[in-house]
Amino acid sequence: MMRIGLNRRYQGLRRLSIINPLVRALPAVHHGQLDSLKLGLMLMALAALAVVHMANALSPLSVTYTINFINYYTSSGVKSYVIYSVNLVNENASTVKVTVGFKLPPYSTIVYASSGYFMKGYDVYWNISINPFETVTLNVEFQNPLINSYIINFNYLINGSAGLSQVINGSSGIRLTLLVNASNILGLPLTYNAYLPLQNNVNFYYSPPPTGLVSIGTGDYVYWSGEIPMNGSIELNITFITTGSGNWSAINLGTLTLSSSIDLYYYLNYLSTVINQLNTTMLRLNNIPYIRPISGNATILLNDLYQLSYLLNATASLYRQSAYYINSTRVIESLLLLQVYEVNYALRAEYGVLSRLNSTIPMVSASLRQIMSNLTQLNNEIINLQYEVISDVVYAYGEIEQYNVTLMELIPILNTANETLAGFYQYLGYVQGNLTNLYDEVNSLNIDGKVKADILGRLSKLIDDVKAMREAVLKLEGYVSEAEMGVVAASRQLSEVAYQLNTRGTAIVVTLTNISNTLVKTNQSVYSLYIALNYLGNVLNSTTTTLNSTLGKLSETLSVPTSLYGNLTNIVNGLLLTSNQLQNASVRLMRIYFNVTGQYILFSTAINQSLQYQRASVLGELYRYEAYYGVARGLYNQYLSNLIINASLTPTVDIIVEQTSIVNLPIILNTKYISMVLSNITSINSSISGRDSNRVSSGLGLYASVAAALALAAGLILNKRKYITGNTAYGP
Repeated sequence: MMRIGLNRRYQGLRRLSIINPLVRALPAVHHGQLDSLKLGLMLMALAALAVVHMANALSPLSVTYTINFINYYTSSGVKSYVIYSVNLVNENASTVKVTVGFKLPPYSTIVYASSGYFMKGYDVYWNISINPFETVTLNVEFQNPLINSYIINFNYLINGSAGLSQVINGSSGIRLTLLVNASNILGLPLTYNAYLPLQNNVNFYYSPPPTGLVSIGTGDYVYWSGEIPMNGSIELNITFITTGSGNWSAINLGTLTLSSSIDLYYYLNYLSTVINQLNTTMLRLNNIPYIRPISGNATILLNDLYQLSYLLNATASLYRQSAYYINSTRVIESLLLLQVYEVNYALRAEYGVLSRLNSTIPMVSASLRQIMSNLTQLNNEIINLQYEVISDVVYAYGEIEQYNVTLMELIPILNTANETLAGFYQYLGYVQGNLTNLYDEVNSLNIDGKVKADILGRLSKLIDDVKAMREAVLKLEGYVSEAEMGVVAASRQLSEVAYQLNTRGTAIVVTLTNISNTLVKTNQSVYSLYIALNYLGNVLNSTTTTLNSTLGKLSETLSVPTSLYGNLTNIVNGLLLTSNQLQNASVRLMRIYFNVTGQYILFSTAINQSLQYQRASVLGELYRYEAYYGVARGLYNQYLSNLIINASLTPTVDIIVEQTSIVNLPIILNTKYISMVLSNITSINSSISGRDSNRVSSGLGLYASVAAALALAAGLILNKRKYITGNTAYGP
């Protein structure tokens, strides 16, 4: 029971840091967005957990199911145990009756079980009644040669060896170096805690430095606490240097205990929250209207530019035609009066055209102001999008590289599995040969024919079963080899994807930069057009006033046609000059029209492509977290299938998976000192005759002290041996 209590204390300490690794699994985004995204996800996760606690409070029974894989490492090898533990809390005001149990795997040997259990095959059951607000804990500890479902790979070396002797001869100056490596093979984030007892007469040196100091029972321990990331590892380097051998010339360095764990129930709730958040982000990306607010104004602008260019060109033609008419009338003086009427008519027509232009230009100017505002806003959105694309591409590239490292780590595991299967295949061949020899020996015996036939039939069936097993192992070995080749191919594909992603991300950034520069230039062009239109409006107002005045003068000169001849030359020159100016303005407007049309098409295409890549990036993150959820849900259901609970209402089960690795450190024993004490005892016993009673009393006292020293040293060794072989304690 002492080991169970210590294990519970470790369990409580391990749960302190269970949230941190989940937050670190968030996708990499811009620094400002990272803080807000972390805060939002943490708040949502905490809210989800609060809902879970409220749901548990409404349920009459709260269940916490813990699976702990325990490995003891000694100089003689490794001993492995599994502990199934269930903690039931009655949160109701009435007594709850429940049948609870565990389904143990075949070939399990029970080492310890809570009292009151009964068995049915390999299933262990308890029928219990839980009083109101009472907590009941039930445990079963067993060994099974087939279980290898661990969550970390644990390795250690003491002075470069994993099989150092359990007892080391020496006293002061002994130096031991302990190297520990623990790698995460679960594919999900784990928390860990490591504990080492402090000893007198020993100096300790650590790398990395411990997290802190804690008192457990009557002893003091240094401990390390932190996270083992997905497919990551941790390392501890501890050096022991003895400064003395203590009062009894013996130092027990104790044990190093490293435990790792994950709470699958709370991790699943967290993943559900993240997946919902990513789905919300995906929905928002699908509804982003980047191009819709400006599409209407852009269409109006292009139409106004084209219409304005057409009107200016038509007006220039009208001016040239009027100048031609006026110039042709000067040849025939007799027709001067008629020409004056024609000019009057032409000028009136032109006056009407210019009046319509004066009413059109203000509307076009208003459209240009709206377009300049939209272009500025759109350029700001493009710049923000550029930062987000850079951050997402960098994060996705890092994630792909991490997955590639994970695949490369699978190759040695598959190699080891392949070698193991080959050994198993060879061993089955050995078994088959032995069975065949036994068959031949039985066949040669002179025994009852019916009995002999029955034995030979059973042996023949066993030989056939072993042959079938060998064929199955051979097929499995082929499957493992194919999986290894698939892992290598997947690693190459991931490397190619990472290269393409990096290349595409660079192209996107360049495209967005070009779009931003184009928008700035387009805005400048539109602004120039806006200034030109305002200037043109002033010119048209002045021209309209001049034409109005000219029309008045033409009316006055109808009675004096001779005096009008000299003024016609100036009028013709003015009309031709105005015609050239209007034609040049029409050409400039048409160029702006074609430039804006091309830039608008390029801009629309680039925005649509950028939105597609953003959606693909978020969708990739969503698939990744859904894969994590699938792994965690599969593990949860796998372990839940081993738990048996028959209650009136089905409770919510919190499942915690743990692995505890315990290294039994050596005992440092001064055998030279003990030999010297034994020599003194022999000398005292040989000279005790003829001495006075005080001398005898002194010799007996020394003998008692030496006997106590020997008993203590022997007790340390026996206690250590009992600790290793009897499995009586989990902690130091």
